[in-house]
Amino acid sequence: MKIFANTKNNEFHYEWVDENGENYLAKDGKRLDVELVPLGEGRFSLIKDNMAFMVNISNNEDGYHVRVVGDLFHVTVEDERTRQVKELVKAASGSKGEKTIKAPIPGLVVKIQSAVGEVVKEGEGLLILEAMKMENIIKAPFDCEIVEVSVSEADTVTQNQALIKIKGVE
Repeated sequence: MKIFANTKNNEFHYEWVDENGENYLAKDGKRLDVELVPLGEGRFSLIKDNMAFMVNISNNEDGYHVRVVGDLFHVTVEDERTRQVKELVKAASGSKGEKTIKAPIPGLVVKIQSAVGEVVKEGEGLLILEAMKMENIIKAPFDCEIVEVSVSEADTVTQNQALIKIKGVE
């Protein structure tokens, strides 16, 4: 499973590897030899290269505040699925003309939440797509009218397959 961590000025890509029953974190295909030892609520000892660092982590609505050796970082963490859905919504919101919402990942259409001609508000659900045993709500990137629904409930879809065509409304 890929993991994306972002701070204000940097983006880091990691992968959680499950190899022969052993789990570890890798960056650029190389195993990271780090250990995070819980010490108490939000407090950890980070051990890397035989050195220990005190880490305090607290979460809020849009990520985590991580304090390491006196430096404070705001960190957001996303898995690959969440990132793809977010990028899809971001791409679709660039223009409020006619847009086709495509499947960010292969999956099963569980429920279609809107019909042709219906006007939906930004953030309202258009359909539910199940992938990797997780339900993903595909939301309207802006206030829009449903122009076309290209799939039906119980359809299996491939990545980038057209799902719903929308057009922006004022």
